[in-house]
Amino acid sequence: MATEEEKQKVRDRQKGYRADKIVVIKAAEPISIRDTTTKLRVAAYCRVSTDNIEQTSSFELQKLYYEEYIGNHENWEMVGIYADEGISGTSLKHRDEFIRMINDCRLGKIDLIVTKSVSRFSRNVVVCIETVRELKSLKPPVRVFFESEGIDTGDNSSDVMLNILAIFAQEESHTKSEIMNWSIDNRFARGNFLTPRLFGYRVDPDKPDRYIVVEEEAEIVRLVYSMYITGSSPSEIAETMTTLNQASKK
Repeated sequence: MATEEEKQKVRDRQKGYRADKIVVIKAAEPISIRDTTTKLRVAAYCRVSTDNIEQTSSFELQKLYYEEYIGNHENWEMVGIYADEGISGTSLKHRDEFIRMINDCRLGKIDLIVTKSVSRFSRNVVVCIETVRELKSLKPPVRVFFESEGIDTGDNSSDVMLNILAIFAQEESHTKSEIMNWSIDNRFARGNFLTPRLFGYRVDPDKPDRYIVVEEEAEIVRLVYSMYITGSSPSEIAETMTTLNQASKK
C-alpha cells in the first residue's frame, strides 16, 4: 500500500506548472523558397532517359530554363546544373551527375535543389524517399523543390504527398516498360522490325516494314562470318575489311 508521502508526490505531479511559468518554444518555420531575404545556394537537376535527337533538344532546353529560372531570383546563388543525359531514372546506376550533386550536398555546398518533377528526380520509390530523407538530415539540411507538383521538402507536410507521387512515378515507368516490350514482341512476331539501317539489307519500297537482301553487301557479311567461324580474330577481320574498303561502312 502506498504511503501518504508517495500519494502526495503523485498529487503534486498532477498539478503541473502554472501556465504563466511555462515557456513555449515554437518550432522554427521553414523558410519559403519564395522568401527574398534569405540567401540560398541553389542547384538544378535535369534528366532525359534516352539519347535520341528529340531528347537532346529537350535536354538543352531544360538546362537553359534553369539557368534563367535560378537567375531570376535575386537571393539565389547558382551552384550549378547537374544533368544526366540518356539515363534511366529507375536506379542510380550511371547517374553520375545525380551522385555528384548529392555528394556536393554532403559537403555543404547546396541549400536547395530544384527539379522539374518527382519522376525527373527518380522513378524509384526507395531511392527518391531515402535521398530526400538523407538531404533533410544533413547539417545544414538540403531541401528539394519539385516544380510540377509544387512540393517543397522543407515543409514537413510534404512527406505523405511525396511518398504517393514517388510510387506513381515508379509504377508509370514500369507500365511504360511493359507496354514497350509488348509492342516490340508483337511487331517481331508479325515480322515488323524496329531497327536502324542494316548492312546487307534495304527496306522493301513496296513493303516498308520488310527488308530485301542486298547481294553486294551480303557477300561481305558472309565473309565476316566465315572468317570468324574459321578462327580469325576481330582485329584480323577488321584489317581485311579495311583492305576491302569496307571499314565503318554504313
